[in-house]
Amino acid sequence: MPETGVKLQEGADDIALNVAYEINNVEDIKTEVGAYSGFRVGLLSMKGDEGSVMLWKRPITSPRSKLGSFVSLLGSNTDKWLKEWIIFRSWQQNGRVIELTKAPVEKSTEATTGEEILEAAKEK
Repeated sequence: MPETGVKLQEGADDIALNVAYEINNVEDIKTEVGAYSGFRVGLLSMKGDEGSVMLWKRPITSPRSKLGSFVSLLGSNTDKWLKEWIIFRSWQQNGRVIELTKAPVEKSTEATTGEEILEAAKEK
């Protein structure tokens, strides 16, 4: 029987705590099974590690939920989330804490996005 290729992970989020990530994509999705709606947030660290979180849409949520933590910090317009740098301090149920941070710019470059920082690092 062939392997499924499925990786099990709590909450299906792929991030590390205390690492600065740039939000490089916000995708509005709707699942085929169950017709759930949400946002898949694509992330990129300065080291080039990719991550993502899934934020399920709901009309009312708390500031310490997944969606609520993003809306509280970045506002409700997901277009304005792009190119922002965040750090996940806690990512457990009812205890989601993220912080806004500045782009971790290396001394020898003026890069401000994850892709620019990776490109500058390759040039060294």
